[in-house]
Amino acid sequence: MIRKKHNVMGRQLGGINGPFVGRVGNAVGYMWRGQWCVRALPQEFHDAKTEKQLEQRSLFKASVAFAGRLKDILRMGFEQPALKVHKTVCNYFLMVNKGRFVMDGETLAVDYENLKLSEGPVAPVAFRLENEEFSTLSFSFEKNPEHRNCNGNDRVYVAAVNAVRQEAVLSLPVYRRMGSVTLELPTHWEGEEVHLYGFVQDNAGRCSETVYISMNEELRNENEESADAGDLRQPNSQYSMLNSQFPSSSRTFSMTSSSPPT
Repeated sequence: MIRKKHNVMGRQLGGINGPFVGRVGNAVGYMWRGQWCVRALPQEFHDAKTEKQLEQRSLFKASVAFAGRLKDILRMGFEQPALKVHKTVCNYFLMVNKGRFVMDGETLAVDYENLKLSEGPVAPVAFRLENEEFSTLSFSFEKNPEHRNCNGNDRVYVAAVNAVRQEAVLSLPVYRRMGSVTLELPTHWEGEEVHLYGFVQDNAGRCSETVYISMNEELRNENEESADAGDLRQPNSQYSMLNSQFPSSSRTFSMTSSSPPT
């Protein structure tokens, strides 16, 4: 007698009312981040491969790859809001930056001035570039006067994103009360377009909105004039882009040293 082989498609857990693992009909049960989830199997469809479809697929592929290269920064800036909506930090990053990526031929073009690398209720700070050197950038910062309640033990970060290589680096954290932070840039970034961002994280892991820091000579002169006049740049009502009124173009750097940050 030949026994007919049966493939077990799913396993019931915890009795008839419990979750299941594996495929049952068109449903698949699985665990994600400690929660039992069910999803449907993909339906068959006619792939016309139109020009718009191919463009959208190229955009999605390039955007996901870009987010993956920023993952270390995104884990700092988006971990808590992403958990609340049950998304990965990369998926959350793509969601909040929707519309800031377009394909320019075969190259991903990014709206770097409005790119968000963090999100949250923590009070931001106003950054000021203090030097013109390439390898080690120094910034001073101070609490914005609209945010009176903040903790001196909050951690301040500066991040740099290379628009040519679409790579990123993150500074070591400093306490808010210290008033200054440095960022070490890779030596092979010399002469390439670099965009700078800053954000704050509190002891509970919550972050501030992203601050975009522009780096051309016009910005530096404007900062110096504002400091002489006693003016602090104000955030908008959503806390985002403290320096959005500044010129948005980035600058190229000339190499001076390559000492590691302290």
